[in-house]
Amino acid sequence: MVETNAKGWRDPSAPLVVCAYVVAYVILDRISLLQALPKIGFTLWNPPPACSLALLLIKGFRFAPALYVAAVLGDVLNGAVSIWVAPALVLDAIIATGYTGLALLLKAFVQPARGFQTVRNIGCFLGVTAIGVLAIACAASGALVSMNVLPAKQFTDSVRYFWVGDVTGIVALFPVLMSAPLAWRRWQELPKRDRIIDLGIFTVGLIFALFVVFAVAPPDEDQFFYLLLLPVIWIGLRHGLAWCAAAILLEQLALVALIGLLAYPASDFAEFQIFSITLAIAGLMLGAVVTERHGAELKLRQQQAELGRVTSLATAGALGSAIVHEISQPLATLATYAHVCAGLSKMGPGSDDLLTKTLGKIENEALRAGEIVERLRAFFTKGEPRLAPVALADAARTVAHALVDEAQANGVEIRVESLSETAISADRVQVEQILVNLVRNGIEAAAERSTGEKQVKVRISQMRDEICVDVVDNGPGLAQEIADRLFEPFTTSKPRGMGLGLLLSRQIVEAHGGRLWCERTSANGAHFAFRLPVIG
Repeated sequence: MVETNAKGWRDPSAPLVVCAYVVAYVILDRISLLQALPKIGFTLWNPPPACSLALLLIKGFRFAPALYVAAVLGDVLNGAVSIWVAPALVLDAIIATGYTGLALLLKAFVQPARGFQTVRNIGCFLGVTAIGVLAIACAASGALVSMNVLPAKQFTDSVRYFWVGDVTGIVALFPVLMSAPLAWRRWQELPKRDRIIDLGIFTVGLIFALFVVFAVAPPDEDQFFYLLLLPVIWIGLRHGLAWCAAAILLEQLALVALIGLLAYPASDFAEFQIFSITLAIAGLMLGAVVTERHGAELKLRQQQAELGRVTSLATAGALGSAIVHEISQPLATLATYAHVCAGLSKMGPGSDDLLTKTLGKIENEALRAGEIVERLRAFFTKGEPRLAPVALADAARTVAHALVDEAQANGVEIRVESLSETAISADRVQVEQILVNLVRNGIEAAAERSTGEKQVKVRISQMRDEICVDVVDNGPGLAQEIADRLFEPFTTSKPRGMGLGLLLSRQIVEAHGGRLWCERTSANGAHFAFRLPVIG
């Protein structure tokens, strides 16, 4: 079999992929021949379909014919199917076609490069797999009955064997195959000491649980089986879905090996496999919850970094505007003095003293301009702002969440009180930047409070056609000389501050058609407010 990619080039790896898949299928099919139904070979543990699904989702549906080839070779080489050739070929065709269709359904929930990402993905995978395998089991068993290979009274047993065996094999092996790159990446990230500790605890827990289930617990005490959940929970909580899937597979392999070694009857084997499915579902859902939470925490950290970057970039713009404003005056003065010097140079020796003084003034103005220029920093631009509907209440909660660690480090509590969820038309990043500036100022002010509760309160309300935002802290307030010049460039009470945050915030608010001001500053704290018009 030769694969051709989108550019028409021959892919020499395609035959190797097919060979590797067929070999893996036949080997797994061989070792899964435990408690098989006579003649048709359906077993209570059947992992080969997991390889088939993984092949189609990872390498593409052009490999679908390989599923039929592998099924036929498995029947021939392993000898589990002893029916006539024609019914066997029909049965293999139904199974191969069924799992190709199931792979098409799973494609919407599983990404080969990322595996499973959310609880919803896992839930959909489990539901689609359970229903899809049941449909394939009914189709295969029905075909055997219609071809007089299987008595009608054995239809239910055939469906049960097929469904339990294939679902057990898929939920244990398929997540591992799809999440292997993520598991390996996690392995590389972990220090060697953590690997040894976590794998050691899992191994000890698994051995202990298996010992209790098979050597200590009475045969009819099935509840001891749930001890096997403990090592899976440990791995899931520590490392998320990828490692949790591997732990589930290891537990199932250990269970199948012990059941085969101890020669349990088919009824007990089926009961153990139902428990195994339950364990796999619980473990996968737990791992998905942990992975989803880790992803949310990573996204939050990225948003915090982006907010900081955007604030820096916007501050650079305000700094540039302030420099233009500040440097224009000394440049104009320099031009005037230069013109005067040109005139004095033509008046002769009697104007030397005045010329010297004027040149000194030029030097002073040049130095002052140089001091302003030295404050310039190199920043990259973010791009043109994009207006969209924004709920200020939602933006305030986002900013409060992003700054919660900083607030807690200073012993400050951020409270958001929303009395309106009405949207405005604004650039969300810029609106959040305003809130970041005001809330962060409030945190720094409240942190200076020596006793009592330290708090910053953000209140969103609506007054006619405006959304009102009030940011109030209970810090010591601002000194009067600072309060009078709050919105002037480079006015700050912070030792390392640039004095541009409030200026920039006011410019953004005014660009959105609103206004920003300091409502109050006193020994009981500061109160900043801004208003923005409602959409429409």
